Amino acid sequence: MKKAVLFVLLALLAGAPLFAQSTTEGAIGGVVVDQSKGVLPGVTVNARNVATNSVATATTDESGHFTVIRLAPGTYAVDVTLAGFAPYTRSTVVVEVGRVTNLDITLGVAAQTESVNVVAETPVINRETADLSTNINQTSLNNLPVSARRWSNFVLTTPGAAPDGTFGLISFRGISGLLNNNTVDGGDNTQAFFAEERGRTRLSYSLSLAAVQEFQVTTSNYSAEYGRAAGGVVNAVTKSGANQVSGEGFYFFRDNAMGASNPFTVQAIRQPDGSFLTTRIKPDDRRQQYGIGIGGAIKKDKVFFFLNGDQQKRNFPGTAVPSNPAAFFADLSSAELATLASRGVTAAQGSQGLAFLQSLTGVVARTGDQTLFLPKIDWQVNDKNSFAVSYNHLRWKSPAGVQTAATVANGVDNWGNDGVDDDWVIMRLNSVLSSKFTNEIRFQWGRDFEYQSSQEPVAGEPVAAGTNRSPNVSIGGTAAFGFGKPNFLERTSYPDERKIQLSDTATWLANTHLIKFGVDLNRTNDTLDNLFQEGGVYTYNSRADFISDYILVTQRNQAARNYSTFAQGIGPTAFTFNTMDYAAFVQTRGTSRRA
Repeated sequence: MKKAVLFVLLALLAGAPLFAQSTTEGAIGGVVVDQSKGVLPGVTVNARNVATNSVATATTDESGHFTVIRLAPGTYAVDVTLAGFAPYTRSTVVVEVGRVTNLDITLGVAAQTESVNVVAETPVINRETADLSTNINQTSLNNLPVSARRWSNFVLTTPGAAPDGTFGLISFRGISGLLNNNTVDGGDNTQAFFAEERGRTRLSYSLSLAAVQEFQVTTSNYSAEYGRAAGGVVNAVTKSGANQVSGEGFYFFRDNAMGASNPFTVQAIRQPDGSFLTTRIKPDDRRQQYGIGIGGAIKKDKVFFFLNGDQQKRNFPGTAVPSNPAAFFADLSSAELATLASRGVTAAQGSQGLAFLQSLTGVVARTGDQTLFLPKIDWQVNDKNSFAVSYNHLRWKSPAGVQTAATVANGVDNWGNDGVDDDWVIMRLNSVLSSKFTNEIRFQWGRDFEYQSSQEPVAGEPVAAGTNRSPNVSIGGTAAFGFGKPNFLERTSYPDERKIQLSDTATWLANTHLIKFGVDLNRTNDTLDNLFQEGGVYTYNSRADFISDYILVTQRNQAARNYSTFAQGIGPTAFTFNTMDYAAFVQTRGTSRRA
C-alpha cells in the first residue's frame, strides 16, 4: 500500500506534462498548407473557447501538422497566423469529448488576401482512435424522447446496445449489463457491489439530464485508459458556466390516464355468481419532473458557475394479485372445512381467516420522491492551469418501491420500502506545460447508500414478539401467495459504499504520435447490514393449514403448528470490507494527416 501511494505521489509531482484527453476533453487537429498544397511549418494555431474566452495554442511541425489538446467540449474560434500569409479564422469549430475535430487549412499569400474568415461549422471526425464510439450531444439530449429523463438511456441509440432484462440494465454486443463502466467527469460512477450505475435503476437517475453537457458511448476497441469493462463504456461530461448567463427551466408531466392500458396487466375479479372474470386493469401512474439549470460568470473570463436543481415526484400505486386468483378467491371447499374442523376451527372462524387472507390483495400505495442538486465551479487559474469542482446531491425515497412492476404476486405489505442517499465530489486540475504536454489530476469522493425496509403490517396480522414486523409467509399449493416481511429485509445498510479515487493521466504529443500514460487508484469501502430471511419464513401447503394457524395465533394465543417448513437466517448481520483497484496504462497512437 505504501509503495502504491508513493508511486502516485511521484506521478503527481513529476508528471506536470500529463494529460487525459478522452475522459473529459477533446482536441482540434489538422494540416496547414499553402495554395500550392505545400505544407507550412511554424504556423501558430490559437483555439479560443467562445463561451469562456480561454485560449489554447499549438504550432505546426515540419510536416505542417498541428493538434490543439486539452479542450473542454464546446464551440471554438480558431485563428491561424504565419508571417507573409493572410490570417485565417474559423469561428465555429465544435469539439466533442473524446474526439479530435479535423480542421485542414489553406493559407493565402498576404498580398493577395487580407484575411480569410470561415463561419461554417466543421464536421466532427474522430482521427485519434480506432474505437467504436458514439457521441450524444445537446441536440440529441434536448430533442429526443427518453423514459423518465434518464440520460444514460440514450445509449440505446448506439449500435450494439439493447435492454438487458426488464430492470433498466443495458447490454452491449450481447454482454451482461453488469460488465459496463460508467463515468462522470472522469470519475467512476459505477456502484461496485452490484456493478450498476450509481444509485441503481429503481430511482429515476443519479445525475440530472439538465446537468449533462454530452457523453460518449464506446462499445469496443477501448482506449487503454478505460478499465473495469467488458461491455460498454459510458463517459459523461457535466455542463459549465460561461461569460454570458444562460439557463433552462423545465416541467415534464406524464400520466397514464392519457395512454392505453397494458394488455398484460390483468386481474381476476370475482363475479356475483362465484365465477371469475379476467379483466384488464390500468393502475395509476402520474409523474412530474421539474427543475432548473443555470450558468454564468462569477468573474468574466476567470471564474464560472453552473447550478442544477431537479425534482421528480411519482405516484404509481401497484396491485397485489395472487398468482392463481381463481383458487385463491374461491370459497372454502368441503375438504378444507373438514380439515379446519378436525383442528377445532369452526366454519365461521375459517371464513374470518379467508377474509383476512383475501384482504391482503388489492391496490398498494406506492410513491417515488427524488431530489437532485448540483453546483459546479470552473476556475481559469492562469494561462496554464484550470480547476473544476462539482458536487452532486441525491435523495430518493420510495415507500413500497422495492417492487416496481404494476402487478406483483405479493401481499400489500410485502413489497418493501426503497431509499438511496448519494453524494459525490469531483475535482479536476488541468495543467499545460507547453502545447505538446499537459496534465489532468482527478480526485473523487463519493457515497452511495442504498437501504430498504419492510412495510408496516396490515391490521390483524400477527407480528413477532418484541417487534412490529411479521414474518414472511408463503402459501403454496392451490393459492401460491405471500405476505409479511420480505425474506430479504431488513436491509439496514445494503450497501453503504464510500469511494475515494485518485487519477493522473498523461498525453505527450511527439510529432505525429499521441503517447498517453497514467495511473488510477480506486478505493471502495463497503458496509453491508443484511441477513437473508432474518425474520423467518413459513411455508404452507394449503389455505386450510394457514387459516388454522392464523386462528390459533390471533384468537387462541397458541403457537402455529401446521406449517410445512420454517427457515430463518442466523449469524452476524453486518460486515465491512475494503477493495483497492490499482491501474496503470501506456498507450501510443499515430495521428493521421491530410493535405
